[in-house]
Order: sequence, then C-alpha cells, then structure tokens
Amino acid sequence: MYHIYFTTKSYGVKELEALGAPRVVFVGNAYDPNTHRPMKISEEERKRFGGTVGFIGDYEIERAQSIIFLVQHGISVRIWGPNWGRKCRFRHPNMKIEGKPIWGVDYTRAICSFDVNLVFLRKINRDFQTQRSIEIPACEGFMIAERTEEHLNLFEEGKEAVFFDSDEELLDMVRYYMTHATERMRIAVAGRERCLKSGYSNHDRIKEMLATVKDLCEKD
Repeated sequence: MYHIYFTTKSYGVKELEALGAPRVVFVGNAYDPNTHRPMKISEEERKRFGGTVGFIGDYEIERAQSIIFLVQHGISVRIWGPNWGRKCRFRHPNMKIEGKPIWGVDYTRAICSFDVNLVFLRKINRDFQTQRSIEIPACEGFMIAERTEEHLNLFEEGKEAVFFDSDEELLDMVRYYMTHATERMRIAVAGRERCLKSGYSNHDRIKEMLATVKDLCEKD
C-alpha cells in the first residue's frame, strides 16, 4: 500500500517486491553526526570503556566463536552488549564480558577508547553491513570487519577499513594492527573522511530518500 519501501537490507529488495511492494529501494546504513564523532578520551575513560580490542553488540554464537578464537590465541577482548553473560558459557582471562549494552555518548566513548573495533555481521539477519559498519569509522575508530561486497563498496580495504574472511585472518590482522599504531590511526582518519565525503550520515541518507520520493512524484 506504500508508494516506496526503503530498506537497509539489500536482499530485501526482491523479497519485498515478491510480496507486492510496488517500489523497493535499498539504502545503506547511516550514522548520527551529533553522536558518532571523534572524541578525546582520558585515561580514566579508556579504563572505564575501552582497551586494546573491543566488540560492541548483542550475543550471537558465530560472534562468540570468533572472539573465543582470539582470546585463546592471546588477544584480550572486551565485550559490551546484552546476553553475553547469560548465553556465553565460555570464560577466559583474556575475555572481559561487561554483560550490558552501551548507548549514546558512552557508546561513542567506547569506540574511541578501543585501539581495534571488531565488527561481526548478524548471521540471523543475513547482514552484509550493519550500523556499526558506519558508526565506528564515523567516530574515527579503527575497524576490522567481515569482508563483504557491501563493506568493500563502503570503504577501501586497507586504507579506510580492514576486512577479514576467517578467524585466522582476523587474528593476523589484530596482531598486526595492535603493533602498528601509526598505520592504524591513518586508516581510522581516512575512514571518517570517507563517511563525510560519501554522505553516510542520517541527514545525507534522508536527502537521498527524499530525492527518490520527489522523482517518483514528478513522474506521476
């Protein structure tokens, strides 16, 4: 019954059309420029929110398996997000589970407090990108994410973000960038510049959507 249906799920276009939606448009995820921005972090804030390697997000078994692989190979990982304390039975000295979500400005503080921010896509959602895919670079956080065609279209690999296909490749990437701070910072800065240049903010995405609506109205 709607003239246009916008979705952030690329696979949803054909599925929604098959359900009878007359026009379906895929739009990428976005960030809020008032919230997701670079922040100067004190040492106290880094201790409270961050660390060397971090993940922010809900529990999912595939995510847990990748993090367990890292901690078993000597990488300390701090986790913010719901359900980890209840669903993840595995415990390890290198694995710090906060057991609660983190929102708003504290979410930004956490991103800016980690040297390395991990991004795992939600398998149950069939994601090829997620909100964190945009929010972390927008905060000028260094991001290592799963390699997908959509991620590669959003950020240039090795220059604006870093991607992986396997736990072994992820481990190699984490080990490398933990000890190459200058290169890590250069990629983080370039990632934010890409967000600004390519129009990944909520405001820019809405402008795209309104332009699509205007075009449809003019044709009608």
